Amino acid sequence: MKKILLIVLFSFGFSWVSKAQIVLKTDFTDATNAKQIMPYHLNVYNRITPINGVNPTNNKNAKFCIVRPLGGIAKKGVADISKDSYKWDAKSKKFYTDFSLLKKQLDGILSKGQAIHQIVLDNPSWAFQRNSKGKLVGDSLKVATYGNAEPPRDYKAWGNYLKKVMQFLVTTYGEDKIQNIQFNIGREIGTPTHWSGTKEQFFKFYKTSVNAIHTIFPKAKVGTHFLWGSSKKAWGTDFVKWAKTNKAHYDFVGVSYYPFYQQASRTNFNQVYAKDFAVIKDIPEWNPKAKLEMHEYSLIKKLSKAGNAFEKAPDAHQNSFMLGLMKMFYQNNMQNVFQWGNGSSYAPASKLLLAMQGNTYFKSTKQGKSKTAANYIDAIFAKDTLKNQYNILVYNYSSNPKAVNKETLKISATLNVAPKTKLKYRVATYNKKENKVSWSKWKETITKGDSKNKSTLVFNKDLAVFSFLKYEVDISFKTK
Repeated sequence: MKKILLIVLFSFGFSWVSKAQIVLKTDFTDATNAKQIMPYHLNVYNRITPINGVNPTNNKNAKFCIVRPLGGIAKKGVADISKDSYKWDAKSKKFYTDFSLLKKQLDGILSKGQAIHQIVLDNPSWAFQRNSKGKLVGDSLKVATYGNAEPPRDYKAWGNYLKKVMQFLVTTYGEDKIQNIQFNIGREIGTPTHWSGTKEQFFKFYKTSVNAIHTIFPKAKVGTHFLWGSSKKAWGTDFVKWAKTNKAHYDFVGVSYYPFYQQASRTNFNQVYAKDFAVIKDIPEWNPKAKLEMHEYSLIKKLSKAGNAFEKAPDAHQNSFMLGLMKMFYQNNMQNVFQWGNGSSYAPASKLLLAMQGNTYFKSTKQGKSKTAANYIDAIFAKDTLKNQYNILVYNYSSNPKAVNKETLKISATLNVAPKTKLKYRVATYNKKENKVSWSKWKETITKGDSKNKSTLVFNKDLAVFSFLKYEVDISFKTK
């Protein structure tokens, strides 16, 4: 009889959301669940030696990280000495500085009213492969993939050079502007094509650099950048311990993160945080005043043999993954994703995240198992105090790039309103084919519960893989 009834119901077009596989919930009435005020972490963009200015972005609050601004650059496998800010004069047999190209890079950003988040003090000029007498070691320039990856032959000369760099910046742009820019010593250290020296040599290089910078400008924000914690050459943990022992100053540590979109170990955010970031940030030696940033990121489909170029994952994967990445940031107090390009592939997700800037992030729980082990589903729960609104951003990512299934969800939020209170809500849904978000009209719903001053709002939803949705609940509109 039941079987016949089911056949009849479906033949007339009836359907329903089956019992939830996964329950996502938070209690907005519990103050202990309220965590950080949510910043927007997608304002910083990497640019390599931007001598001709920077490409525009759609982000009016864009800040830029200038990579390789000092020289040490290779062009078609040959050292390009013309870009160096530290040079050797064969006639006078003396070293000298030339900051004209460095100034051009900074002016190309600042003159447009845009901001510089970070200047990377990487790739020492080719002159630093010479010794203090100007002799070129081995009578050749050692060119790595990105240019000069060699440690300076003379650390004292490097320190004196950085003092001149800082003095030029302070004199040219003023202390107020320079104190808003952070200085990164090295780039993705642990990669031989960025740093060919040993770990111990780099630590010496770092201490020489930070001391030189602070000699001229003690208020300068300084840090460095390593590979992710599970990398074969992950020096971040050792750096934090070394800095504690040797009283070396740092205001931030940057970490790279290039996950392959089809690898479960690289896309499960709980595992990723534990293996790649917690081993640096959540150890006793970590400076609690410092911040952990993601200085290079992209969700990768394919990587070149040389390891210096990649093909990005499709837009739908990019969007759903970015939401999971940001939950990891809010959950663990990480800051700033330094982006390549303009971030257009995950613009729909970014726009929803930007709208939640200034919200209070609430801790939430997840119960149940996904239908497919490769699926990773979760939600960002937040309260917008100014608008008297609750925001719930739900996403579904899978490490199987060809997955097409759906997950059945129950989304639950406990609010400070009496049971049977009518509230307004609307839903933003993601269209994979068009890579855009569309909003529903405002609807009414009713809260449930038996407590006097609080009740629960529940949404049941099937959510497709590589997709996301956002609920906005307006609590200012409420009637009994």
